[in-house]
Formats: sequence, structure tokens, C-alpha cells
Amino acid sequence: MKFHEMTDSNLNYISAYEENWVKIKNKKYDHSIFILSDSVLNISNFSDTQIIELIQDSYSKKKLELVIIASPNNEELNKLNKYKDIIQMQIGFEFMKTDAAYRTFNIILSESREVGLLVYFN
Repeated sequence: MKFHEMTDSNLNYISAYEENWVKIKNKKYDHSIFILSDSVLNISNFSDTQIIELIQDSYSKKKLELVIIASPNNEELNKLNKYKDIIQMQIGFEFMKTDAAYRTFNIILSESREVGLLVYFN
């Protein structure tokens, strides 16, 4: 799937994707990543604790309005206990299938709002 080109080349808009990869600024990613407006971090070797700490740190530093947790078939929703510390902090987050998450992420970025997208691939 290909998206329309976005106008702000400084932001990490998702320009294309398939089931097992996503493209940001003409770079293809096929491993688990955390996308912010200005950075893409490889999280494929992170523990659950490290991922939660990364979300908390990004939330504090970037004043994220929302963290989207994306996985094929929304599988991460079945691991809700993993995110209990985020829930207790009342950090806004949403679980989505990857394709819906990519579209939502782009829309929020286009509104000049801070968002984080955690993408898990099988």
C-alpha cells in the first residue's frame, strides 16, 4: 500500500507499507520499531521493561499525546498486562492493527501533534 506524499520532509511520515515492512523517508523497516516525529528506534532486541521505559521517557520528553501500539491482527492487545505501568500513568495509548495505526499516525503528525508508534512485526 502506498500513501500520498506528505509535505513536511522533516517528519517521519509513513509513505508505504506491506504486511511485513513499513517505509519511512525511503527507508524500509522489517523489524520492530518505535517511531516518533523525528526518530525511528530499533526495538527488536528490547525487553518488555525496556520498551515500557522507552515509552515513559518519550512521553515525558516529547509530551506525547498518544502512543499507538501496532501489531498484525492487533495481537499486542492480548498482552495488556505488559502495559500496566503505562495504564497507571494514564498515558494515552491505543492498540491497532498495523494498517490502521499507520494511517492514524500520519494523520496525527499532519496535525502537528506529538505521537509515538510502536510497531511489532511477526
